[in-house]
Amino acid sequence: MRNIAIFAHVDAGKTTVSEQLLSHAGAIRNPGKVDDGTAHTDRLAVERRRGISVQASGALFSWRGEDINLIDTPGHSDFSAEVERSLWAPDGAILVISAAEGVQPQTEVLFRALLQAQIPTLLFFNKIDREGADADAALQSFRQILSPLACMLEDREGLMEILSEYDDQVMEHYLSGNIYPDEKLHALAKAAMADMRLFPALCGSALKDVGIPELLDAIIDFLPAPKGSPDGELCAVIFAAHQDPLLGRGVQVRLFSGTLQNRDAIPYKDEQRKITQIRLPSPDGRGKDAGKLTAGQIGTLYGLSDLPVGT
Repeated sequence: MRNIAIFAHVDAGKTTVSEQLLSHAGAIRNPGKVDDGTAHTDRLAVERRRGISVQASGALFSWRGEDINLIDTPGHSDFSAEVERSLWAPDGAILVISAAEGVQPQTEVLFRALLQAQIPTLLFFNKIDREGADADAALQSFRQILSPLACMLEDREGLMEILSEYDDQVMEHYLSGNIYPDEKLHALAKAAMADMRLFPALCGSALKDVGIPELLDAIIDFLPAPKGSPDGELCAVIFAAHQDPLLGRGVQVRLFSGTLQNRDAIPYKDEQRKITQIRLPSPDGRGKDAGKLTAGQIGTLYGLSDLPVGT
């Protein structure tokens, strides 16, 4: 399993990337369009009308036999509180950057928040189809403004150079011109990402459906799986909430340890709150009835209507 969130400066194409990820994974038949108000992760009327994401929304899909929980977050700075709460849930992140504009103000804010939260991050330079787009120039702007530890994933020599700064053995091989094979290089890259010492980058165009399968592979190959035991002590956080017309208020939970089931009682303010239903995220926003949530999973709980976000 992978729990990931996708972040971007507004209009960098984040939601379009999300739609293509869902489409390639077979979770939706056709990718929706932001401008048409048909994006699956834009579910509020205001989001569909204005073509921007206002609240974080989740979807569950599979790639290469692994479940992926995707949290699509707002890109506009007016909804930064929603973005901050979204940082509580994922183990890894995708930071989408426009290859035409490069690093923008909200890109800086988001990257520094990911650094502070110590969330391993893949970079995706989007919109390479745009006139004037230059993924290499956008990468250089990232390296100059935010971190020199970014490198295109396909640049094996560049990866070796960054990895050699922290490993004398890698340095010795790099200086002698011995570039590691992909398997060994990628294993070292994943470990470096976990320590926030490397930010691999890919490029493509979500609108033209370029680079999406490679991004999906990178999610599985480089972003970490959740830890925690289903038999451990219950530990979870409520990172979002929404109102369902039939079920009432639902709270979105990331479960770090333990197991939750329908009818379980949750202690809150010296009282017990009973879970009436557990649903897993789905692209249509209605969720899938699960009845159970185990360590590492993300789901929506009903029956806990008065528990605030942050609990």
